[in-house]
Amino acid sequence: MNQLHELLNESLLSTKHVQHCAIIRVKDASLRASSVGLTLDTAQINRFVLAVKDPASSREEGLVYDGKKYKVVRADKQSVYAKYGKEGIIISITASLMILSIYNESMHPSICVEATEKLGEYFREKDR
Repeated sequence: MNQLHELLNESLLSTKHVQHCAIIRVKDASLRASSVGLTLDTAQINRFVLAVKDPASSREEGLVYDGKKYKVVRADKQSVYAKYGKEGIIISITASLMILSIYNESMHPSICVEATEKLGEYFREKDR
């Protein structure tokens, strides 16, 4: 297990309020690490990257993941939050990476947000 996988496990999955998570490098839309069970194809990764690069469009059009259209409730230079019923997606944006967390209906969104943003801040402090 590499260092990024360990960070995902220790910072996000250990909260029990993140179902799946990933670290994606924005400039080339490459998956750097992901949790077990999360499968992201190139088209899906590109949709996440586009949401980060064009937050205004994301707010208007929403974000499609796993065949569901999530309503974007926050999109700015540091974060994108989207929800579909009681499920949601949290993206924290850093200088070169995006931290992606997905929560389900049995999880608390606020804990997912806090953990994801905390990991994002860790990478921002390292200028990554």
